[in-house]
Amino acid sequence: QNLASPMLLWIYCLLMFVSLFSRTSGITLQPIVQPPLILNNTKACSNIDQVLQSLTQSITSLINESVSTNLSCLLNLGSRAQCAADSCHAIAQALPNNPSGYYWILNSTNSAVNVYCDLVRYLNGSRGWMRVAYVNMSDSNQTCPSAWTLYTPPTGVRLCGRPRGPGCFSVNYTTFGVPYSKVCGWVKGYNYNTNDAFNRWNCSSLVTTCVYTAIDQPYLDGVSITRNSPLRQHVWSYVDGGNCPCATNSVFGYTIPSFVGSDWYCQGQGGGNTSNYYNYPL
Repeated sequence: QNLASPMLLWIYCLLMFVSLFSRTSGITLQPIVQPPLILNNTKACSNIDQVLQSLTQSITSLINESVSTNLSCLLNLGSRAQCAADSCHAIAQALPNNPSGYYWILNSTNSAVNVYCDLVRYLNGSRGWMRVAYVNMSDSNQTCPSAWTLYTPPTGVRLCGRPRGPGCFSVNYTTFGVPYSKVCGWVKGYNYNTNDAFNRWNCSSLVTTCVYTAIDQPYLDGVSITRNSPLRQHVWSYVDGGNCPCATNSVFGYTIPSFVGSDWYCQGQGGGNTSNYYNYPL
């Protein structure tokens, strides 16, 4: 007999489709008890076959498209926003022969951002680092960050540094919202004039305690790396001092600020050098 309602026909189609899909995709489903339906309408059966065929073709097309897209992204991880990786490290792990360059990775809001990934060098025992800051003054096309001053000694070396005189001159670099757990990098410096590590520039022998205690103060001669804004946290300090080690001084009595802790390294070539400092990189 004919179905009592078109709704029952669609339910029957759906049950058949679920059963078909479970067999084709390898998913085990609980048995579905179907009501005893008797069909003797050839047109209705033909419609069911057409619907099932159309649904099967659609599902197959979607599966093939998904598999093709995922396979393409696995082979080209980070090559476009749709294939953004979790990190530069993930790209280095999945594609160890890829060169360094710009790739797409996900930030903390799950948005794809285009960043430079160093996939070649092993830093701190692993590969795949996102480059945040890059100032290479050996490249004539490079310019100093706006807070720094360009120095050009007679040898033709191009250097970036703070303006002459005391003070702190910071440059901010964005991480594009990408989460990170380690910071790694290089600093190449030159000892100009008298640098005295953690000593305050206006200290005298009459001062018993001579140290800056706040991270926003000019607490050293050298380069300091901090993170977060506005509540900055100290990461590492590269300290320039005439005599190293430069943790304490018996005359001026200065000490290392508590927020620096043991995360620092001191190096120096002696003080008072203003003529050929560029011949002695630190």
